[in-house]
Amino acid sequence: MGASARCVIFAAVAFFSMLGEGMAVFALTLAAADELGSWGVTALFLAGLVPPVVFAPWVGRWVDGSALWRVWIINLGLHVLVFAAMALAGSIIASLALMSVASVCAVVNGAVIFKLIPRIRGGFSVARASSFLVVATSLAGIIAPAVASFVFAARGLGVVLWCAALGFVILAVAAVLLFSSQRSNPDETAASAAPTAPHAAAAARSTAVLLHDWRLRVLLLPMAAIVLFTAAEGVAGVFYLREVTATDTGYAVLLGAWSLGAVAGSLVGGNQRFGARSALPILLGGAGVGAAILVEGLWANPAGLAVVFLLGGVGNGLHNTGVRTAIYDYVPESRHGAAWAQLRMMINIMVALGYLVGTPGLFVEPAQLVIVFSGAGTLLAIALSLVLLKRRNGQSPISNR
Repeated sequence: MGASARCVIFAAVAFFSMLGEGMAVFALTLAAADELGSWGVTALFLAGLVPPVVFAPWVGRWVDGSALWRVWIINLGLHVLVFAAMALAGSIIASLALMSVASVCAVVNGAVIFKLIPRIRGGFSVARASSFLVVATSLAGIIAPAVASFVFAARGLGVVLWCAALGFVILAVAAVLLFSSQRSNPDETAASAAPTAPHAAAAARSTAVLLHDWRLRVLLLPMAAIVLFTAAEGVAGVFYLREVTATDTGYAVLLGAWSLGAVAGSLVGGNQRFGARSALPILLGGAGVGAAILVEGLWANPAGLAVVFLLGGVGNGLHNTGVRTAIYDYVPESRHGAAWAQLRMMINIMVALGYLVGTPGLFVEPAQLVIVFSGAGTLLAIALSLVLLKRRNGQSPISNR
């Protein structure tokens, strides 16, 4: 089997672990709401957000400083045990406690996969290979809630948690087979490795690897803004969009349209034109996200918003692929694990702030105004990034890496 085929199969198998994890989180959310009320849902979200922030430095050191395959297989085994323990315990309190362990395992898993992509990409560019993982993530986000709600209603939380464990068992088996395949093709592995960007060599000695290069600092500005304001929109949208659509089904359709757009945007972000320029998909995609959120707040038309959400999702997928490519560009391969852990830490912090900002009445009221401010804030961050890149480059900010 060729290296390129292995890359595609790997992304497909990774999808099952993402699907299982997404199902587990969604089902745990339903169970926490049923058994513990709103504080239980908050505790679940905090269990998923806070531990990765606290343990990010440790995760980065472990992934970058140890045998990658051993780290991955041990972590996948632990992930399986965590979900199995949740299922066997049959207690929502125990599940909330174990969720803090699962959230750290998820960051380790993501860091390893991020670091592996340049090694197993075969004939694909790094951007194209990376886009397959973004597509898998988007598809899991579409399918997991629907499947989880059905299984949860029919068979209960325990069955959903066993499905999550099975997903990571499948990925663990794939990891062992992929490791064996890579060992039998050392020349192919070496040829597939991504070269270290010359301007990123000094970052190997930096603790905050994401902040070492000025280009990456500027490009992460719109990323942080998008995470902050989409999280805020997500909270405010629960109130605003359900009122606009008048039904929960209509609200779900809008969310599905965004996710479908993200799949398309991820694939576009991996093509030659966008994949060769990390700034272009980040800024163009970010502008699409900001414009979609702004229009959402200004145009309360359900049918029109379905199209707007589809286009906003395209921008989201394009942007996400660009962020991954930018990190590959500006961070040396030896620090990719630390870079991913720090990225997840930044994302979790922005999501937590977004939940606060997006709560109607806490800072801004009503929900519609929160959404308008979120769209405008995203576009402002994109404009500021363009100005900063133009000032430092002295040319078009998207003309090169």
